[in-house]
Amino acid sequence: MRKKTQNLNKTNLKKLNTIAHLKSFPTKIKSISSEYHDLNIFIKDFENFISKELKIPAKDLSLQDKIFEGIINRLDFLNNYKNITLRIYLESQKKPIYFLNLSKNINNYFNLFLNSHVEKIIINIIYLYAFNVWVEDNNSMDKTMASIGNAFDNLNKAKSFIRKR
Repeated sequence: MRKKTQNLNKTNLKKLNTIAHLKSFPTKIKSISSEYHDLNIFIKDFENFISKELKIPAKDLSLQDKIFEGIINRLDFLNNYKNITLRIYLESQKKPIYFLNLSKNINNYFNLFLNSHVEKIIINIIYLYAFNVWVEDNNSMDKTMASIGNAFDNLNKAKSFIRKR
């Protein structure tokens, strides 16, 4: 088992974020740690860094507010490293093992404030939708927040339709 290291910090992530779109990105991350020849290790360390920094929604919030806050907290933090996040997302489309690693870490965060399996399914669906909007959104995240609100509206409509049956 690999020893956890503190290779990533705000300073070197800010620098990496400026070059994440370049072909030289894999070489640059290896200069931080030779272990990063495997992008999956970089992703794990990046997610570990994120998990230490993310705020958890307050326990006294409604379920809808917890889901909203949890998604926005994560995406707002990722705004600082959007280019790295997009690079990881694109690489994850090529190698499913990266996507599985990301999913595990995202779910670990959601598990900190959600209890039921249904709640976790709902947040994952809304997160995927919101993430795709966030990719094209600006730092204010107005479109992303609106998309989450629309997702809740649609979910509530579906619930009321199901109850009527």
